[in-house]
Amino acid sequence: MPPEYLDAHNRGFVAVRGRVYLAPLGEAGHKYWLCVSNNVRNRQLGEFLCVRLTTTPKPVLPTIVELTPADRPFSGRIVCDDLGPIYPDDVREDSGALSAATMRRVDAGVKAALALT
Repeated sequence: MPPEYLDAHNRGFVAVRGRVYLAPLGEAGHKYWLCVSNNVRNRQLGEFLCVRLTTTPKPVLPTIVELTPADRPFSGRIVCDDLGPIYPDDVREDSGALSAATMRRVDAGVKAALALT
């Protein structure tokens, strides 16, 4: 495992901000989640914070970020107000990363979801 995926105590997997992970969503099965918490936090705490990717149509809102061709193989949108913890043991796959431009839009979407703007 690359060093950026190991925590300071070498306990195992640590999520990296901007990476997309496949993890369960209850009875809905496995879904894609984007890590939005910072890497220092991810190394120190037992879970990381994510927002959900979806292909379901959503209304135009500041908290919904549309994916672009630069984000392939992912398509659809990111629901920045569907924010929650994922535990490393639940991760089934590191599925890749999103573009820097999309991450900037996700930053704005999370700020809007938390009324930080």
